[in-house]
Amino acid sequence: MRAGATRPTARGWAFCVVGLLALVGAPALGQRDILRIGVLLLVLVLVAAWSTHRAVRTLELVSRSKDELVEAGVTSTVRLEVLGRAGAGVRLVLEDAVPLALGGTARLPVPRLREGETLDLEYRVRSEVRGSYPLGPASVVAGDLFGLVRARRVLGTPVVLDVLPRVHPLTELSLGELGGTRGSSGGASAAAAPDDASIREYRVGDDLRRVHWRSTARRGTVMVRLDEHPGRPDVVVLLDTREGAHRGRGAGSSLEWAVSAAASATAHLQRRRHRVRLLHDGAYDPPSELDETSAARGIMRSLARLGTGARDGLARSVTELGRTEATLLVAVLGDVDEDDVAPLLAARPLGVPALAVLLRTGDWASAPAARARGERDDRTGPDRLDRARLVLSRAGWRTAVAGPEDTVPQVWARLTRLDARSDHPSSPPPAREVPS
Repeated sequence: MRAGATRPTARGWAFCVVGLLALVGAPALGQRDILRIGVLLLVLVLVAAWSTHRAVRTLELVSRSKDELVEAGVTSTVRLEVLGRAGAGVRLVLEDAVPLALGGTARLPVPRLREGETLDLEYRVRSEVRGSYPLGPASVVAGDLFGLVRARRVLGTPVVLDVLPRVHPLTELSLGELGGTRGSSGGASAAAAPDDASIREYRVGDDLRRVHWRSTARRGTVMVRLDEHPGRPDVVVLLDTREGAHRGRGAGSSLEWAVSAAASATAHLQRRRHRVRLLHDGAYDPPSELDETSAARGIMRSLARLGTGARDGLARSVTELGRTEATLLVAVLGDVDEDDVAPLLAARPLGVPALAVLLRTGDWASAPAARARGERDDRTGPDRLDRARLVLSRAGWRTAVAGPEDTVPQVWARLTRLDARSDHPSSPPPAREVPS
């Protein structure tokens, strides 16, 4: 039904047709009783149309609220507050347009309300897949007791609900244990004064708030601090989102696993007061000028809305990484070979510990659901993945390989344990952890 329309139902149209036939045929047949029945049927439809059209004008949507951050697989509540009057003789239902991924349109019956009374209504939504979903607009639908006419009126405007990727609890991580030369946030809490901070020459794109004016005046060229907040290291999470670098579909795809891993690492490090920036498709997200709280939410919202990127997205991200100062680098990579990861070696800041998760994307294409769809992928294999891992490991990176049967916490634990550096790329993966 068109928004704001008042229309007869199938039963109402039947009443109209029978009533018109009675009006036309009764005089010819000389049947006054049939004429009266025809008039009665048409009057019933007209009264129903008047009452329903009037009823939908009596309600207004006062407010709509939803959870600020919703994680995939978690049930969330949407609340609607309406104001107005709902009398007897008409059934009122508040409908809120909801995508099928969240459960489909919500229909909330409105009980009788006195003039000026408010009513709180709520319903629950849940999505197994991250994404950005529209909610609304809400509509009030009125129907008469005989089911002859329905009237609809739109209330309010749509809003967007961001369903964040799944965030898993991860094991503790200390930068000192990774062999970095810049220490962890805990160990650097008693940092030097700003004048003692490491500095370098200004580069195009640097935040002007990081200019070190004393050194600039002394050297005659613009100098900037490497770390704006000593003891609060910058962490770069590089996410490979290239089109063609991932396999599978929906919640069971390698891209969703990678996004969940990036979200888990980001949340884990942010809770330990690291400043985290997300690098994907050649750009950082969010911008560096945001405060820490806004930056944390911005990264999660970006991950919720993130799709596949350009085919050269990884190369552009590596180029951008080469211009960045960081204290820790975490890379989640899709389908790569030694040529793809070789530029990472030069882009990695000197002395910075680096972690890399390499996905066996071919296994996602060989998963049962993919096999049922007849999908095959012969482009990825263990040999090229092992060569890529070997290149990174020989350069001092800690690496771990993940498949669809692995969970994010298990891979993170393998990646950050103290003897991870000694794992050989071609050796079989460690045994899965069994909960005690």
